[in-house]
Amino acid sequence: MTSLLWPGAIAILIAWLALMVGGIFLLAIQYRRHGRLSWRRTITTMSAVLYGFGLFSYTMLPLPESSNAFCRPGVAVPQFTPLHFIGDFQEAYALGARSFLTSFTLWQVLFNIILFMPLGVLVVRWMRGNILSATLLGGAVSLLIELSQLTGLWGIYECPYRVADADDLLMNTFGAFLGAIIAYLPMFAWLTGPVEARAEQAPPRVVTRSRRIMADVFDLAFFSAAVLAAGFGLQLVATLGGPTAPGYVVDDLVPIAAITLTYMLPTLSAGRASLGQRCAWIQVVAADSAPAPFWRAGLRALLGFGGLSLIYELAGDTEATGPLDFMLFPVLMFGVISAVTLVLDRSGRGLAARITGTGFIDRRANLPQWAGAPAQRDGAHH
Repeated sequence: MTSLLWPGAIAILIAWLALMVGGIFLLAIQYRRHGRLSWRRTITTMSAVLYGFGLFSYTMLPLPESSNAFCRPGVAVPQFTPLHFIGDFQEAYALGARSFLTSFTLWQVLFNIILFMPLGVLVVRWMRGNILSATLLGGAVSLLIELSQLTGLWGIYECPYRVADADDLLMNTFGAFLGAIIAYLPMFAWLTGPVEARAEQAPPRVVTRSRRIMADVFDLAFFSAAVLAAGFGLQLVATLGGPTAPGYVVDDLVPIAAITLTYMLPTLSAGRASLGQRCAWIQVVAADSAPAPFWRAGLRALLGFGGLSLIYELAGDTEATGPLDFMLFPVLMFGVISAVTLVLDRSGRGLAARITGTGFIDRRANLPQWAGAPAQRDGAHH
């Protein structure tokens, strides 16, 4: 029983950690595509992520302690004969019905079917597919898993540590097929998000304080992901025998580059908005709602979270007695005041926008079909 429960516990733990770190991207993509957040779509997406980690946990974990831990005769021998389990069923049944019902082979087959039934449900409800597409995707995912097991996780381990089984492929595919059938039951209807037009086809809305804060959260997620991805890439290069990046590259240059790419360059480019603001359909404009001039947009970005973070990183690169050291405390205090102002400012402009004489509008207001149309108020679901 423990061998069945612990992979699930690990999957839940890893999935929730992943959702806390990267789940905001799911919200950003959802907002960018649909122009609003839906609790049904969000819960279903979270369920899909949790299921994906569970599938990996049950089929790939535990990982061996070393690359050659399973390199010995008779270990993880692949089984390529389709329907081989029928013979095992017959042998178990010959010993009596009780022996058959408690046999490992029977429960392994049932578990392989049940494991892929949620995939069929998600394909039909979440991805809006059908029985055929769910069955084909289930077979493709199962084939990928079996090949990963056969190749020792694609060569990472010298020898296979899990048994690649043709019957697993058949039963997994059958499970996805059954899941696709039961997905049409009314009890799974809540998994389907609302049917709506794409965000660019919706009318512009007033940029509220909550929407600004949401864009800032998106920006922080993009910045964090860029730093983590760069750090992982540098570590992977070193692990594979490449050069080890100096400490200042990881600690200083990578965050500075991430800030520049997330906040500064997108704001200065056409559209005048950071990556998070673009996901929330927000654009920086001048006081008369015309596109903000280059220098105003740049100054607002410098006085915003991204610019303050950039200045803080540059100041932190110097010695304790360096010329920028005196800026650390003022920058920190200005950032705190800006955050408080944004929370209290019902217009959603914030301190940086007021200082630079800029504001924010819905990016869709500049689209031809909505040019000149008044912005609508946000609904309760935003």
